[in-house]
Amino acid sequence: MVPEDYESAYQLWSRTPGMNLNSLDNSFEGIKKIIDRNPTLCYVAEDQQQIVGTLLGGTDGRKGYFYHTAIDEHYRGQHIGSQLIQSVLKGFKEQGVQKVGLFTTNDNPAGKAFWEHLGFSERSDITYLDKDI
Repeated sequence: MVPEDYESAYQLWSRTPGMNLNSLDNSFEGIKKIIDRNPTLCYVAEDQQQIVGTLLGGTDGRKGYFYHTAIDEHYRGQHIGSQLIQSVLKGFKEQGVQKVGLFTTNDNPAGKAFWEHLGFSERSDITYLDKDI
Protein backbone atom coordinates (compact mmCIF):
# COMPACT_ATOMS: atom_id res chain seq x y z
CA MET A 1 0.00 0.00 0.00
CA VAL A 2 1.14 3.50 -0.77
CA PRO A 3 -0.40 6.73 0.52
CA GLU A 4 -2.04 7.34 -2.87
CA ASP A 5 -4.23 4.27 -2.22
CA TYR A 6 -5.88 6.02 0.72
CA GLU A 7 -9.14 7.24 -0.90
CA SER A 8 -9.99 3.88 -2.43
CA ALA A 9 -8.96 2.02 0.73
CA TYR A 10 -11.03 4.34 2.92
CA GLN A 11 -14.07 3.67 0.73
CA LEU A 12 -13.58 -0.06 1.32
CA TRP A 13 -13.17 0.45 5.07
CA SER A 14 -16.29 2.61 5.20
CA ARG A 15 -18.46 -0.14 3.79
CA THR A 16 -16.88 -2.94 5.85
CA PRO A 17 -18.76 -3.78 9.08
CA GLY A 18 -16.70 -3.65 12.27
CA MET A 19 -13.99 -1.27 11.05
CA ASN A 20 -14.65 1.29 13.84
CA LEU A 21 -13.04 4.13 11.89
CA ASN A 22 -13.79 6.76 14.52
CA SER A 23 -11.54 5.25 17.19
CA LEU A 24 -8.16 6.40 15.79
CA ASP A 25 -6.71 8.92 13.40
CA ASN A 26 -7.79 7.36 10.12
CA SER A 27 -7.22 10.51 8.13
CA PHE A 28 -4.87 10.49 5.14
CA GLU A 29 -2.11 11.82 7.40
CA GLY A 30 -2.75 9.18 10.07
CA ILE A 31 -2.68 6.26 7.63
CA LYS A 32 0.35 7.74 5.85
CA LYS A 33 2.25 7.58 9.17
CA ILE A 34 1.61 3.84 9.42
CA ILE A 35 2.68 3.27 5.80
CA ASP A 36 5.78 5.46 6.15
CA ARG A 37 6.89 3.62 9.30
CA ASN A 38 6.06 0.16 7.94
CA PRO A 39 6.40 0.37 4.14
CA THR A 40 7.02 -3.36 3.67
CA LEU A 41 4.12 -4.40 5.91
CA CYS A 42 1.16 -2.55 4.37
CA TYR A 43 -0.71 -4.17 1.49
CA VAL A 44 -3.67 -3.81 -0.82
CA ALA A 45 -5.26 -6.40 -3.08
CA GLU A 46 -6.57 -5.11 -6.40
CA ASP A 47 -8.82 -6.33 -9.16
CA GLN A 48 -8.82 -4.28 -12.36
CA GLN A 49 -7.11 -1.39 -10.53
CA GLN A 50 -9.82 -1.35 -7.83
CA ILE A 51 -8.81 -2.02 -4.20
CA VAL A 52 -10.69 -5.08 -2.96
CA GLY A 53 -8.62 -5.81 0.16
CA THR A 54 -6.28 -4.18 2.66
CA LEU A 55 -4.08 -5.15 5.55
CA LEU A 56 -1.79 -2.75 7.38
CA GLY A 57 0.96 -4.27 9.47
CA GLY A 58 2.86 -2.38 12.13
CA THR A 59 5.49 -3.32 14.68
CA ASP A 60 7.16 -1.91 17.74
CA GLY A 61 10.15 -4.16 17.08
CA ARG A 62 8.99 -6.91 19.42
CA LYS A 63 5.39 -7.57 18.46
CA GLY A 64 3.52 -7.14 15.21
CA TYR A 65 0.00 -5.79 14.87
CA PHE A 66 -2.63 -6.10 12.16
CA TYR A 67 -4.73 -3.04 11.36
CA HIS A 68 -7.47 -2.37 8.83
CA THR A 69 -7.98 -5.88 7.55
CA ALA A 70 -10.81 -5.62 5.05
CA ILE A 71 -11.94 -7.62 2.04
CA ASP A 72 -14.74 -6.39 -0.21
CA GLU A 73 -17.78 -8.58 0.42
CA HIS A 74 -17.89 -9.65 -3.26
CA TYR A 75 -14.33 -11.01 -3.00
CA ARG A 76 -14.57 -12.93 0.27
CA GLY A 77 -13.95 -16.65 0.21
CA GLN A 78 -11.22 -16.33 -2.42
CA HIS A 79 -8.33 -16.45 0.11
CA ILE A 80 -7.39 -12.83 -0.53
CA GLY A 81 -7.30 -12.13 3.20
CA SER A 82 -5.14 -15.19 3.81
CA GLN A 83 -2.69 -14.05 1.14
CA LEU A 84 -2.47 -10.58 2.66
CA ILE A 85 -1.96 -12.07 6.12
CA GLN A 86 0.80 -14.37 4.88
CA SER A 87 2.57 -11.44 3.22
CA VAL A 88 2.55 -9.41 6.42
CA LEU A 89 3.56 -12.40 8.56
CA LYS A 90 6.53 -12.99 6.23
CA GLY A 91 7.55 -9.36 6.71
CA PHE A 92 7.25 -9.67 10.48
CA LYS A 93 9.40 -12.81 10.49
CA GLU A 94 12.04 -11.06 8.39
CA GLN A 95 12.16 -8.36 11.07
CA GLY A 96 12.48 -10.91 13.90
CA VAL A 97 8.95 -10.40 15.21
CA GLN A 98 7.61 -13.55 16.86
CA LYS A 99 4.13 -12.58 18.06
CA VAL A 100 1.21 -10.86 16.35
CA GLY A 101 -1.77 -9.11 17.89
CA LEU A 102 -4.89 -7.44 16.60
CA PHE A 103 -8.00 -5.71 17.82
CA THR A 104 -11.55 -6.49 16.83
CA THR A 105 -14.64 -4.76 18.12
CA ASN A 106 -17.00 -6.55 20.46
CA ASP A 107 -19.87 -6.13 18.00
CA ASN A 108 -18.02 -7.96 15.20
CA PRO A 109 -18.59 -11.69 15.79
CA ALA A 110 -17.83 -12.54 12.14
CA GLY A 111 -14.44 -10.83 12.42
CA LYS A 112 -13.67 -12.60 15.67
CA ALA A 113 -14.66 -15.96 14.16
CA PHE A 114 -12.42 -15.28 11.14
CA TRP A 115 -9.39 -14.62 13.33
CA GLU A 116 -10.10 -17.59 15.61
CA HIS A 117 -10.36 -19.79 12.50
CA LEU A 118 -6.81 -18.67 11.65
CA GLY A 119 -5.50 -19.69 15.08
CA PHE A 120 -5.74 -16.40 16.95
CA SER A 121 -7.13 -16.62 20.46
CA GLU A 122 -8.78 -14.12 22.74
CA ARG A 123 -6.76 -13.09 25.75
CA SER A 124 -8.66 -13.17 29.00
CA ASP A 125 -5.73 -11.99 31.12
CA ILE A 126 -5.67 -8.37 29.95
CA THR A 127 -7.98 -5.40 29.55
CA TYR A 128 -7.16 -2.87 26.87
CA LEU A 129 -7.28 0.78 27.94
CA ASP A 130 -6.53 3.88 25.92
CA LYS A 131 -6.70 7.66 26.14
CA ASP A 132 -6.85 10.41 23.56
CA ILE A 133 -3.98 12.88 23.93
